[in-house]
Amino acid sequence: MVPVRNWSFALRPKWLLSHLFTGSIVVVFVIAGFWQLSRLDQRRAQNQAIIDRSTQEPVLIEEALAGSSGTGYQMLDYVAVRDTGAFLDGEVVRVANRSQNGLGGDWVVGLFETDAGTLVLVNRGFADRDQVAIDPPAGPITLDGWLRLSQTKDGFFGATDTGVGERAPRLDVAAIGERLGIDVAPMWVAQAGPPSAVAPDPVPLPPISEGSHFSYALQWFTFALMGLGVYCLVLWRRAGVRPDND
Repeated sequence: MVPVRNWSFALRPKWLLSHLFTGSIVVVFVIAGFWQLSRLDQRRAQNQAIIDRSTQEPVLIEEALAGSSGTGYQMLDYVAVRDTGAFLDGEVVRVANRSQNGLGGDWVVGLFETDAGTLVLVNRGFADRDQVAIDPPAGPITLDGWLRLSQTKDGFFGATDTGVGERAPRLDVAAIGERLGIDVAPMWVAQAGPPSAVAPDPVPLPPISEGSHFSYALQWFTFALMGLGVYCLVLWRRAGVRPDND
């Protein structure tokens, strides 16, 4: 004879609290899974933007920046540029705490003036912290690279941390321009070039990958199913217990 299960216990206060707690945990797991899927969509969109912008026909820096301001610069991130001019200084500052090829060091930032007279900060590449960077070619050159967004981060009271001395914590074009006492373009250029055995070594584009977002989403959904399944099993077993002492 199949035993008749008694489910009346499930309506008792402590079990109602148990249902609420377990349901909340499952919902959190599901939300986390969908959050990871949204991150995956964002990553895919960013990857496509990098591919589209970096492989387009290069444009002049002034032409790319014309008419843009504020959040509009986000649409120019990774846009390919090619301009002629000369470096006024091969190293005006270094951006500290960068890494490349498993090594820690700095970005070497130079000051470039286009033929049109625009002053642009150029990330010439990576160097070990105490490594001397070679000077850029003297005289007119053609600069190839990608426009990048200024790196800003406000402090607790709204002040921007610009660092001191020969290093800066980030490539904040406004803060570095203020250091130098000049007006610079609102975006900087990551100089393109083949890997170099001497400093500075050009910083490559970020790898085009989807990361671990999809696998993380599967893990969260699996946790939700497992938690719900285990709890249902607990309720099933409890319903068959006699006598009902809870």
